[in-house]
Amino acid sequence: MPAVPVDLYAVLGVARSASAADLRRAYRRLALQHHPDRAGAASAPVFAQIAEAYRMLSNLTARAAYDAHLFQRERMPGGPAAGVRSDGMSWNVSQNGWSATWQRRVTDLLPRLTGTLEELIAAQVARLDAAGTLELDLSAAEAASGGTAVVTLALRVLCPTCGGVASPRTVWCLRCEHAGQVTEPVPVRVVIPARAHDGLTVAAVASRAGAPPQRVRLRVAG
Repeated sequence: MPAVPVDLYAVLGVARSASAADLRRAYRRLALQHHPDRAGAASAPVFAQIAEAYRMLSNLTARAAYDAHLFQRERMPGGPAAGVRSDGMSWNVSQNGWSATWQRRVTDLLPRLTGTLEELIAAQVARLDAAGTLELDLSAAEAASGGTAVVTLALRVLCPTCGGVASPRTVWCLRCEHAGQVTEPVPVRVVIPARAHDGLTVAAVASRAGAPPQRVRLRVAG
């Protein structure tokens, strides 16, 4: 029998109308009580559920999708099951409850410009300038047609263990050592418009909440 999903708002002990500040306060309070570094290893499953609830509800996109799921589940018996994808949101049920990942399918992928930064640098189609701006080299055909490149970069993101709330003398986190952030590989989407010109700068969208914005400069072969 599949696991019964929990109410993420109930996990944090907040109302469904809770503000971002309400969520943050609730998470800090619960993290102080249940973090395994304070409460012991046996509290790890409880803390994992708390961290997952905060991760989802503090992300506006994930929260909107979760609220829509709750609306369906409570008004339609036998609502959407685990794994059903709706509007790009992939739901999963684990022993700790609900988990969701934003997964929009790329239909216009540019394979030559997709991969890790190291791979693209080795292929001589990408580089980082001194200011940290990513540069991509497009062929004339790629610039004319446009498309999407997915580049995996090493970015500073919110620590997935503590949700970014760890700090000295409050919540200790072994993973980020109370920095609140860790460096992890994060895929970013670079949407290249049709008829892109040389030197055009576009914004990349990271797949992880809390990742810093990325600027991408397009270089078009003459």
